[in-house]
Amino acid sequence: MDKLNELGEFGLIDLIKQDTIHDHGSVVVGIGDDAAALLPTPRQLLLLTTDMLVESVHFDLATTTPWQLGYKSIAVNISDIAAMGGVPRHAVVSIALPPATSPDFVVNLYKGMKEICREFSVNIVGGDTVSSPHGLVINVMVSGEVEPANLVRRSGAQPGDIVAVTGYLGNSAAGLALLAAGEWEDYNFAWPLVTTHLTPRPQVKAGQLLAGFGATSMDDISDGLASEAHEIAKASKVGIKLYAGQIPLAAELKEAADKLGKPALDYALYGGEDFQLVFTMEPGQYEAFKQAYPDITIFRVGEVVEDGQGVTLVDETGKVHALEAGGYNHFRQEEQNVLLDFNSNGPEETYRLGQEVAKALKPGDVLCLSGELGAGKTLLSQGIAAGLNVADAVSSPTFTVLNVYEGMIGDRQVSVYHFDLYRLEHPDELADIGFDHYVESGGIAIIEWPEKFAEFLPAEHLWLTLTPGHDASERIICLAPKGKRYRELCEELK
Repeated sequence: MDKLNELGEFGLIDLIKQDTIHDHGSVVVGIGDDAAALLPTPRQLLLLTTDMLVESVHFDLATTTPWQLGYKSIAVNISDIAAMGGVPRHAVVSIALPPATSPDFVVNLYKGMKEICREFSVNIVGGDTVSSPHGLVINVMVSGEVEPANLVRRSGAQPGDIVAVTGYLGNSAAGLALLAAGEWEDYNFAWPLVTTHLTPRPQVKAGQLLAGFGATSMDDISDGLASEAHEIAKASKVGIKLYAGQIPLAAELKEAADKLGKPALDYALYGGEDFQLVFTMEPGQYEAFKQAYPDITIFRVGEVVEDGQGVTLVDETGKVHALEAGGYNHFRQEEQNVLLDFNSNGPEETYRLGQEVAKALKPGDVLCLSGELGAGKTLLSQGIAAGLNVADAVSSPTFTVLNVYEGMIGDRQVSVYHFDLYRLEHPDELADIGFDHYVESGGIAIIEWPEKFAEFLPAEHLWLTLTPGHDASERIICLAPKGKRYRELCEELK
């Protein structure tokens, strides 16, 4: 069978339910009934956590395999259990799949899930499978257990405690940046960074040992060290002082950061998805822990201070800086890797910005224009077209999907392909309009509503996000380069 709509829901369940139970003593009923029936461990607290992964938001199928995606979807939840000092026990997995998905894809997705569940003795005991009209969505719930005395929250840090982490930071974010740039296979340093991003390793053992040794607070680093420091400071009503020179940065990260043109420390502070643990502990206990467990890697990165001092970073010259939370925010409009932003106070300024962008373009460039209806994407496209000396009137391709114009870059004629993907619903429709052919033809591609099919975009492109400002005419236009070529373009626009 080539597609799920030929297999059916119950056929899919039969396909994936094998080898899902690793601790038979705790599972009375697993996959296949209305609900799972489980035997809880007496006198243990029950921990529950859940995470949802959405295609084009949390993962890109162009840069991750189904196996890696399955592994990571479980790992991010196990990491939450580790941060509470707990033992992961059971998982419930729900997936929304496009009907054209192949059964082989789903089998490999679950192979990745089953592998990490086997490693940590986690049982997959149920879930749901539904159809998705736009992309793949995975929701995982993991339960765990912890002795009441060993439960660690974010809220227990005390002034005088040491702040420490369980491993190198920033590797995952740098791995993601290398994947986005499409250059990672060329560099010897890239593989451990990319692997950290695609198949993170939850710090379950370290979490349990730290909890048993008196960690006063703990959090997993999913949104960057700066963000997690703020979480602990807020919950514990304390301040936190971090020292830049003590934050552990791998040699591979430093090489990647140099290649990507970004400070290595930024990846550690703001990158996220390392899934190491940040914790606080009384200094004497910290030293005792290091002696008791020399095989557990921990790094001291700061100290807990009084509440009024806020969250700060001490640089290597001794200067103290206020440290913003940073990290990824799903409801923030701008891209995480924005290099430039502009304020437009009216249609004329948006149009002129398009003309300025056009001056920096080269044949083969791809521009992705993102923003809600009425944000000004077509107006910006018209400015770009004017800067390319397009003689024809440029209109929105909402109903035609693609408009083609002829322009000039210097003395060279160039085709301009203006896409609007808003009305497309399925990747097959991209093939129907020859999307790849036009984008790779050496012309200029301007793509409105690119977020609908982000996984099908070239690895390198310039992403421009338009959002409304404080009044009706104002627009904020953020430029996020994907790849070396577009970082150079943004530098030229500066």
